[in-house]
Amino acid sequence: MGSINLYQIEEVKRRSFVQEIKKEYKKIGNTKTISQQVDNIDIVFSLTLYLARPQKIKDLSWNWLLTEFDTLESKSRILPKAVLLVEKHDSIYAITFGHSYFMVDKFCDRDFGFNFARKLKYKEVKTTTLISPHSRRNKTINSYLYYEELEFDSGESYAKLKAKADLPDDFITFKPTLEFGNSIKFSIENDSLDKIVCLIIYVEKTLRTQEDLHRIPVFSIIKDTDLLNQLNIQLSSNIRQNPAQINVAELDIIGATEIFNRNDYEFTIKYEGKEKAVSALNYDEIETFCNEHGFDIAEILLDISVVSYQDGSVCRTDKIKNLIDYTNDSSRCLLSKGQWYKYNNDYMQYLVESLSGIKVLYNPKYDFLSEHYDAFIAEKYLSEKGNKEYQGKSKDEIITALKRKYYAEKSFNLIREMHDGFQNFDRYTQRIGSAEIEPMDLYKDRTMFAVKIGSTSAKLCYVIDQSLTSLKMYKRGQLKIHNNEIIDMVALWLILERKKHLKLKNGMPDINDLDMLMLKNRIDQWKKEVLLSGLKPCIYINYCSKAKD
Repeated sequence: MGSINLYQIEEVKRRSFVQEIKKEYKKIGNTKTISQQVDNIDIVFSLTLYLARPQKIKDLSWNWLLTEFDTLESKSRILPKAVLLVEKHDSIYAITFGHSYFMVDKFCDRDFGFNFARKLKYKEVKTTTLISPHSRRNKTINSYLYYEELEFDSGESYAKLKAKADLPDDFITFKPTLEFGNSIKFSIENDSLDKIVCLIIYVEKTLRTQEDLHRIPVFSIIKDTDLLNQLNIQLSSNIRQNPAQINVAELDIIGATEIFNRNDYEFTIKYEGKEKAVSALNYDEIETFCNEHGFDIAEILLDISVVSYQDGSVCRTDKIKNLIDYTNDSSRCLLSKGQWYKYNNDYMQYLVESLSGIKVLYNPKYDFLSEHYDAFIAEKYLSEKGNKEYQGKSKDEIITALKRKYYAEKSFNLIREMHDGFQNFDRYTQRIGSAEIEPMDLYKDRTMFAVKIGSTSAKLCYVIDQSLTSLKMYKRGQLKIHNNEIIDMVALWLILERKKHLKLKNGMPDINDLDMLMLKNRIDQWKKEVLLSGLKPCIYINYCSKAKD
């Protein structure tokens, strides 16, 4: 029984795909033709085999170990790879063997696999791979026993599905267990080219005639050229401002195969003739490479090349842009494997419903206006101007120094402590093992608060990491609170730098009115972790006018 990994090539990429395969692979034998009648029409299929051009035999990456034991170094043969090209008048399919899926995946129709998956009935779901953008669990693989439901939660999108289809007893085109991603992986008996043609005919007929049986949220590919140009310009601009915001995916789904960017894989980072071999691909390694060779990471990051190896064999060579995950907040778009996607309606609807279930509070007396900050700094000036550190300085110099010392968030927390009965933990750290951890910002009425002032997702998302760290410490019994008080509620306190208030829904600020998709995705995941801990999530919303300099 053979495994068939079937791709459909995207229409606009067919020409470039054929050019690429002829460049990198060698045609084997003659093209074969098979004619089949479909709906009383004779359809001719052309099948061509391409085999990868020979590569040099490579040294084993662990030859150093053999040397230590006085053994001659060894070399490894490159595993062969091939592509079977299947062409008909209106489409091109590719079937991959070996590691050729790395090359083919770049040209495929990424909706093909799940479009087919939506139309089948299933007896059993075996594994799912779900993407949760900006969650600390960015991609999650779930394995099931005797489970029939296609299960997902808000903020999640399918990257891969492995399931057992409910097929008629006399069905012989393929075996019931299927894998779906950018490609579809089938198992067939009695391998032959005729079987492959029959398989493609069945898939096309199913896509053409069957209704969808399942809702499977996935990201929709963006094809608008103007929008793509705009997104790429914004990506370059944002990375120049903050290159550390990129995330190199630990797990990729190539076709219907899980690829972990570690384990048995090795990498070479390359730019302008310089290169560095690394065993793990992440931002720290890329930054080290740039520092070693004097490159400005903010300027060259997207143009760095990465060669991936498995067992000494080159699997793929890609630009960093094709290996990172990145979200454009304002356009609600996601960059994954070099392709821009739009969050589809299913995804957005589940996210809206989930966020609507979080308690949101607004009390105008907690708004942090510039006059509040100025009054606080004036108080500090009167009480601290005589301190030794300010001797010989003018009033303006002291005020400037005080604003550095009492920055906005610290001032906000101190004001809440002085006037509103909160315990202030800002900049108070506890030692957990060898690390110094800030347990929380504020505490009151059995509620822990993480406070952040800002106007963008990038800035406000920090408060979620802080809150989850505090939650974990509390659940482990490591969080020290006055009189060992119990915590019932975990709260994010977002002080928004904006003049226009959020719309109200049932008398509460509507979090869904925020134009910050990255933040909302992170809040959604935060909510789930708080609930799983047996506590209640809550969000406080207030507004801030920027302090005067």
